[in-house]
Amino acid sequence: MTFGRLKDKKTTAIEKVLQKWGLLLGLVLLIVIFSLSANRFLTIQNVANILRQATIIGIMALGVTFALMVGDFDLSFASLAGLLNVINIILIINGVSLFATFLITVTIGILWGLLNSFLIVKIGIHAFIATLSTMTISRGIIYWITRGKTIYGQYPEVLTIIGRKNILFDIFPICAIIFLTLAVITYLIADHTKIGRYLYAVGGNPDAAAFSGIPVGLYRVIGITASSFLSAIAAIIITSKLTSAPPDAGEGYLMSVIPVVFLGTVFLRPGNVNIAGTIVATLLIAIIENGLIMLNVPFYFKYIVHGMVIILAITSITGAGKKKIGGPALF
Repeated sequence: MTFGRLKDKKTTAIEKVLQKWGLLLGLVLLIVIFSLSANRFLTIQNVANILRQATIIGIMALGVTFALMVGDFDLSFASLAGLLNVINIILIINGVSLFATFLITVTIGILWGLLNSFLIVKIGIHAFIATLSTMTISRGIIYWITRGKTIYGQYPEVLTIIGRKNILFDIFPICAIIFLTLAVITYLIADHTKIGRYLYAVGGNPDAAAFSGIPVGLYRVIGITASSFLSAIAAIIITSKLTSAPPDAGEGYLMSVIPVVFLGTVFLRPGNVNIAGTIVATLLIAIIENGLIMLNVPFYFKYIVHGMVIILAITSITGAGKKKIGGPALF
């Protein structure tokens, strides 16, 4: 009887460790598997490619995580980035300075977040419906401006520095440094400041937060606007990377970012969105996509993997309905 209880306790302890750290263990396991399967996987050049690939997805995912922290959601982030890329290229090829262009980009991103916030917080439209609507609007504007064609033209060579250049012996991508810097800043804000505690409180239980004197509406606006702001930062990197404006530039990120955010909920605090989980999940998804390419797997298989990741992430947390994903709650 005593032995049985001891065995159960050991099993429970192992389960807790796997629940908390399983995502990181999976990341290490994938590195080992792809390293043994593809000779060029662990080369310096490919590691730089993985970091570069993770940057745009990761920055967008950090933003969506903030929206989820306050119990809302943002579907417009990818289309917004695509729209801002179009605006960037048009301004740049017409002689507007990079500083002014990127300042306009960030301003539009913040205003877009305030628009989403107005629809969600003030009018009371559900976040999913509101941002689905603004996502559709932004796509329409993109095709209206581009007429369905890629926009390109003369641009200053300095534009490519952020998205294409490396530093530290030409190894480490500059855009990856931007992502890692933003990751550290957002982590510190979310987990080590009063603002972060209030964001989590609003998403976890808005009624209790309101009774505690927290301005729930204001913090929902902050969470939603943070998503659009970080999409604007991602758009700047997209512009630097592509130096052109295809009409579908942002669409491909939608189904890369969402699995990252859901997968991040299984790390450290199972069932809860958190910045650390989003960072680890970003690297894991980037490694999966890169590894599939290295193994010559057709590109469309990544969408199957993304769907499976969402299912596995939610299933591992909910335990067949025993635990609801929450808190902030995703649903």
